[in-house]
Amino acid sequence: MTPARLPAAVVAVLALAMLGLCVALDLVNDPADRTRAMMGWGTISACVGAIAVATQVPVLWRHPRHPIAWVITLTGLLWSLDGLGESWAAYGMAHPPYPPLTGVAVWLVAQVGAFLLVGLPLVLVLYPTGRLMPGRWRVVSILVVVMAAALPLLLLFAPVSALTADGFEMPMETGMPELPVPGDVFVRLLSVGRMLTLLSLPLAVAVIFVRQRRASGRERTQLRWLLWAAVMCLVMSGIAVWLHNGWIVTAALMLALAVTGASIAIGILDPEVRDVDALMGGTVVWATVAGTVIVLDLLLVAVLDGVLGERLDQRDATLLLLLVAVTIYAPVRSRITALVRRALVGRRGDRYSVVTELAARLEESGDVRTQLPELARAVAAAFKLDYVRVEVFGHAGGTITATYGERPRETREVPIRYVEEEVGRLELPARGVRSMLSTRDQALLFDIVRQAAMAVRSARLADDLQRSREQLVLAREEDRRRIRRDLHDGLGPVLGGVAMRLDAAGNALDRDPETTRQLVARSRQDITDALADVRRLVHGLRPPALDDLGLLAALDQQAERMSTASLAVTVGAEDVPALSAAVEVAAYRIASEALANAARHAGARHAAVRLVGDHDALLVEVGDDGAGIGADVVAGVGLRSIRERAEELGGRTEITCPSEGGTLVRAWLPMTPTLAEEAR
Repeated sequence: MTPARLPAAVVAVLALAMLGLCVALDLVNDPADRTRAMMGWGTISACVGAIAVATQVPVLWRHPRHPIAWVITLTGLLWSLDGLGESWAAYGMAHPPYPPLTGVAVWLVAQVGAFLLVGLPLVLVLYPTGRLMPGRWRVVSILVVVMAAALPLLLLFAPVSALTADGFEMPMETGMPELPVPGDVFVRLLSVGRMLTLLSLPLAVAVIFVRQRRASGRERTQLRWLLWAAVMCLVMSGIAVWLHNGWIVTAALMLALAVTGASIAIGILDPEVRDVDALMGGTVVWATVAGTVIVLDLLLVAVLDGVLGERLDQRDATLLLLLVAVTIYAPVRSRITALVRRALVGRRGDRYSVVTELAARLEESGDVRTQLPELARAVAAAFKLDYVRVEVFGHAGGTITATYGERPRETREVPIRYVEEEVGRLELPARGVRSMLSTRDQALLFDIVRQAAMAVRSARLADDLQRSREQLVLAREEDRRRIRRDLHDGLGPVLGGVAMRLDAAGNALDRDPETTRQLVARSRQDITDALADVRRLVHGLRPPALDDLGLLAALDQQAERMSTASLAVTVGAEDVPALSAAVEVAAYRIASEALANAARHAGARHAAVRLVGDHDALLVEVGDDGAGIGADVVAGVGLRSIRERAEELGGRTEITCPSEGGTLVRAWLPMTPTLAEEAR
C-alpha cells in the first residue's frame, strides 16, 4: 500500500472499530440502562457513520486529498463517534461510580453531535469541484458555512442552565468547561443560532442551483448525480413519513444516506459510468406510478371496509378483497398506471405502436416537406416533449426543417443516418425529466430515427429519380433540337443546292459540257461534305467503331490513333462478357477521355487501358506514368465527364495518383439484369 492510500485504509478501520465497539456495548446494555441514560442504540449512529465512510473510501483511495470526500468522511466518523458516545454513556451510567470518559461521552452526544449539521451544507457548496464558487457566490458560500456552524459552536460550551431551559435534562454533569454567560442570554443566542443553522440549508441549495445553471459538460453530469440522490432522498423520506415504523424509517434513512454518498462518489470518480439522465427519468416515473398505485390501493381498502363494516369476519373480508382486486381492480390499476406513465413521459413505453403509427404517417405523406412535420409531432408525442426540430439535408447544401413547439435555451442534437450517410438531425431539449432517456427510450428513438431516415432517403431518391427523368427529357429534346438544326441548317441546304446544280447541269449538258462538268464536280464535293456531316451526327450518337469492330477492337483503334513517338498506349482485357450498348458506349467514352487527358496534360510516356469483367460490374481502368493531378487542381470537363458517364449507369469512379507517380482512373459500370438482357 502506498503512503498516499494510507488515509483511506485508516478511516475505514476507525469506522469499523467504532461500529464493533458500539455493537459490543449495546449487547451488554439493558433497555432500562439506555432509558435511564436517555440514550439510544449507538449501533444505529455507528452504522450511519460507517456507511458514509464506506462511500468515500474509493474516492480517498484514488484522490487522497479530495475536500468533499474528507468532509463526508469526517462527518461519518463523527456519526460513529456519536454512536460510540451513546453506547458508552449508557454503559457508564449503569455502572457507578462512572467509568472514565462517561461525562465526555454525554457531552459528545448532547453538544458536540450538533456539528453533524454542518456536513450537508458544506458538501453542497463544495460539490463537485471541491472549491467554492468564484465571485459573489463565493461570499454566499462562506456565509452558508458560517451559518451552518452557528448552532454547533454555541452548543459546544453552552451552560447547562441554557440547555435545560426548554425542559431538556442532562443525564449527568459532564464536567466540561462552560462559557460564563447567563442562561437566559444564552437561550436567546441559541435561538438565533438555531435559526441561522436551519436557514443555511436552503441557502446552500440556492448555491448548488446557481452552480448547476452555470455548469457544462462533465460538471453538469456530476451535478445531475447529486440531483438524482436528492430525488431518492425525497422518495425515502416519503416512505418513512407514510409508514411510521421505527425500523423501516431507520432503514429508509440509511438507504438514503448510502445513495447520497454513493452518488457523490460516482460523480467525483466517473460520472459517465451510467446514463444518469435515464436513471433520473426512470426514478421519477417509478416513484410517481408507485405512489399513485399505493394511494389507489389504500382507497380501495378503505371503501371496502366502509361498505362491509362488521358484516364479514376477517377471513371472508380478505377473500372478498382479493377477489375484487384480481377481477376488477387489477385491470383498472394497469390502465391507470399506463395513463400516469403517458402523462409523465408520453408513449415511449408502447414502442411497437409508436413505430407503426409513424410508419403509417410517413407513408401517407409522400413528400419530405410533409413528412418532416409528421416526424416532429410523432417524436414530441412519443416522448412528451415540448420542442422537437427536424432538419434534413437537401441537395446542393440546402436544408429542409420542421419545428414543433418553442425552442428552449439548451438543446441537444441526434443525427439521422441512413447506413453511413447522415441525412439530417433531430434537435431535442437538453434539460428536464422528459428529456432524460433510458436505454429502452434510446432504442425507441433509434427506431424512430431509422424510420425517418428510410422515409427521407426514399423521398430523396424519388426526388433524384424525378430530377434524372427531367434531365433525360431535357437531354433528349436538346439532342433532337441539335440534330434537327444540323439537318435543317446544314445537310438540308447542301442537298437542296446539289439538286439545283444537277438540274442546271442537265440543262447545260448539250450546249455547255464544261459548265456541266463543273456543276457535277461541285455537287460531288457537296455530297462528300454532306456524307461527312452524316458520319459526324452518327458518331455523336454512337461511335461507329463499336458496331463495326466491337469494344476491344475499337479501343485498340483508339489506342493506335492516340499513340505517338512520345506516348505508347496498350489495351488489355480479362473475362469481358457480352455488354449492353449503354455499357459499351460508356466504357469507350471513359477510356477515350482518360487517354486524351494523359496525352494532353500528364506528359505521360506510357498509358494502359484494362477491362476486367465481373458477374455484376465491368471495371474500366486507365493508368499512366505522367505527372499526376495536383492537390490544388480543380476537376475539369474531362474528369467531370468520366464521373457523369459512370453515374448515369449507377456506377462509380475513383481517380487517384499513386505514390509511384502517374494517374489511375477506375470506373465500375454495373451489369444489371436489364442491361444483361439487352446485351443478349
